[in-house]
Amino acid sequence: MFVKVINPKKHGKTEYNNAGSCTALVNYLSKEDKDKGLEKELYFNHDKDRISSIEVIRSIDNNCPNIEKNEAKFYSLVVAPRPDEMEHIKNDKERLKAYVRDTMDIYAQNFNKKDGSPKNVQGKDLVYYAKLEENRYYKGTDEEVKQGKAKQGEIMPGDNTHVHIIVSRKDKSKEIKLSPLVNSKKLFSREDFKTKCCDHFDANYKYEGSGKELEKHLIMRDGTIEERIAYINKEYEQRKSLRDTGKEQTRTKEQQQKPDTLKQAPEQKPTQKPDTDYGYGMGM
Repeated sequence: MFVKVINPKKHGKTEYNNAGSCTALVNYLSKEDKDKGLEKELYFNHDKDRISSIEVIRSIDNNCPNIEKNEAKFYSLVVAPRPDEMEHIKNDKERLKAYVRDTMDIYAQNFNKKDGSPKNVQGKDLVYYAKLEENRYYKGTDEEVKQGKAKQGEIMPGDNTHVHIIVSRKDKSKEIKLSPLVNSKKLFSREDFKTKCCDHFDANYKYEGSGKELEKHLIMRDGTIEERIAYINKEYEQRKSLRDTGKEQTRTKEQQQKPDTLKQAPEQKPTQKPDTDYGYGMGM
């Protein structure tokens, strides 16, 4: 499960300004709506579905009074399940939306005050809007584009279902500031947020391993040499075990399909020769 707080200056194809109106981001997220008519995906939030783009812009833009001109007024998140995770929930969009709402509960509860105590904010206190998309598009930096196998802007193959979220800097009361890109882990730990989201998916959807890639990334980036070596050895042993199990299953299957040459056929009496005298006599 890929869960990320987007930094508008570092992530994505183009930099966008989150210190002003969210109109440009909303327009960008409308790229899949063309020619869909009434079938297009609308926004949803914690307690409502089918929210229009106009309502999103109006709500987000008007929720941050008394914010300095160059301060962030909103943030963007993305929740992207792997194809096997979507298959696990039977490609049910409503279940994915429910998970996103749970994710925003985790997001809200992850904010702390300067003294480390929680801000006691819940998902229902946030001003956020989420939009489900089914496609991802090749970027110029992708290997397929570099090798000439695909063109920039083309739709990537496979299941690429994901959800974009626009969330206001302030809560509904317009009093509490919530800044997920703050540099202090004490105030908001992005790694804890991602880990809790993965753990929640595993626990609530009876799945195992949604945070495996995140665990590897954190250990390879922050772990000691001993921890990195231990993780690599653990990963090797797991893959070896899977290979051995696969070979054993293949051998068992082949044995089941192979006829048992040691098993004797049912005993049969010798075939009696024809009465040649009678035969010849009848043929004359």
